[in-house]
Amino acid sequence: MSNAPPVAPSLLGLLFRVKARTILNRLRLTVQEAPVRLTATVFLVAVIWVGLYGMFYLVFEQLRRTPLEATVAIPLVFNFFFAAMLVLLTFSNAVIAYGALFGKEEAAYLLAAPITPLDVVTLKYWETLIMASWALVLLGFPLMLAMADLTAQRVFYVLFLAFFLAFIPIPAALGVLLAWSAARFFPRRLLRPLSVGAGVVLSAALLFGIRALHVGDSATEEWLRSFQSRMAFVQSAFLPNNWVALGIDRAMNEQIAESVLYLGVTAANGLFLTWLVVRVVARRLDTALDRASGSRGSGRRFPSPAAGGLSGLLFFYLPTSLRLVAAKDLRTFFRDPLQWSQLAILFGLLALYLTNMPTLRVQLSGWGWYLVIPFLNLCAVSLILATFTCRFVFPLVSLEGRKLWLVGLLPVPRGDILIAKFAFAMTVTLLVALTTMIVAMVILKLAVVWAAIHVVVTVAICFGLCGFSVGIGARLPMFRESNAARIANGLGGTTNLLASITLVALVLSAVGSATWRARYLPDSAIPDTGSLLLCSAAVVLSFGAGALALTLGRRHFDRVEV
Repeated sequence: MSNAPPVAPSLLGLLFRVKARTILNRLRLTVQEAPVRLTATVFLVAVIWVGLYGMFYLVFEQLRRTPLEATVAIPLVFNFFFAAMLVLLTFSNAVIAYGALFGKEEAAYLLAAPITPLDVVTLKYWETLIMASWALVLLGFPLMLAMADLTAQRVFYVLFLAFFLAFIPIPAALGVLLAWSAARFFPRRLLRPLSVGAGVVLSAALLFGIRALHVGDSATEEWLRSFQSRMAFVQSAFLPNNWVALGIDRAMNEQIAESVLYLGVTAANGLFLTWLVVRVVARRLDTALDRASGSRGSGRRFPSPAAGGLSGLLFFYLPTSLRLVAAKDLRTFFRDPLQWSQLAILFGLLALYLTNMPTLRVQLSGWGWYLVIPFLNLCAVSLILATFTCRFVFPLVSLEGRKLWLVGLLPVPRGDILIAKFAFAMTVTLLVALTTMIVAMVILKLAVVWAAIHVVVTVAICFGLCGFSVGIGARLPMFRESNAARIANGLGGTTNLLASITLVALVLSAVGSATWRARYLPDSAIPDTGSLLLCSAAVVLSFGAGALALTLGRRHFDRVEV
């Protein structure tokens, strides 16, 4: 008789069915409770897809007119794209996997049930992969469609999609491994400096990429040699991004057999890495969960300075009492990886495309479209800001509901609390949006006049969106709800989403009309009176709408009772 303990049966199928039923129920509830919001979200995603498709098609069509540079640039675009996606998706998967495995009580509950750790890790791996891969789908499908339309090969659709599906398990497995390593080997008190260090490394990598992608005025042959040497670091035969890029390049050149070979290499490595990581993490999951749970709240805590410390320095223009409120919201923002990681990933992807524009040497000025790329950049920044403010800024007022009595004891008018929250939202959005726009303008060598116009319009859009989110959030609050996602999906959140989309559409329509009027003017020419009036009207509209929303929200917030 064998004394080996019985092996618990696998309940992975049951877990997947429960998760699928939960997702379907949430989707059905969303359709029933917020159909307008769901429709607006689908419409917004469709607009982003169409805009990205048009931009990619325009870029690739222009590259076909310069075959020498296209021979080098197009494969490297895919190579650098998937290299950046490898880094960003690994980071995103690590953040989501850490929260799913060690930041919630669900994993501990499942381990206490008759469910094997292998089934728990497998379930969380697939959850993480699906949740973190939306960015690759959002940005990759327009890229695929644009290239497939230019190649006129139907098999290219199938191969491109297959490469996507074979690639995404690699960063997902690496992210789960990083999350488990952080919980297993590092105390929770060290996660903050590690996060700061990771941010510094990512910033340095981005700056190095910008420098490597800088295009000078040298001859084409010299530029090609210099560019090849600078981009050699992403062309290693051991990197997954190189396998995908080579496979796509072979498919474009009708070398189907070699493309399928690279597809097999990518899929095999993705499956093996997934198998290995899931089993390694499952074998030591209990130890990592114990250390992550035991270190919560450990470490010495220091009282915050009276003026808010480093967080308060960003709000030096506010009175001390309001500065503390804004600093509190800023600390809460950075303590939640779900918030700052999504914002960092969105703008990191945008910065990636902005730095690739000069590399492609799109000579748009010769045929009157030199303002197209800057305007598309403005559109992308505006849509990302609308997404961020609707999802993370709008719930701020409602989340104060349970503590509204304490807010009323502060030695400031209750309505001034909205000013502090508005200052927090404006600070975060302006820092990220203006940095991205200014970097794009410098790289694209945009004329000073149009650069100033885009900066002013960006500031106006930030003001309008933040004013909507704070003002409408105060006018239509949900004080009895503590779930930020439910607050954003409620009546007020839907109203804010529709108002934000409408504002962005009106502002971009005005700026787009001004861009169309000036499409054949020289780079340094001053826009005509009509273009300036259109841009001025867009700025006035955005500032006026944001101020009106704040005023109405403050009046209601001053007299509201919970």
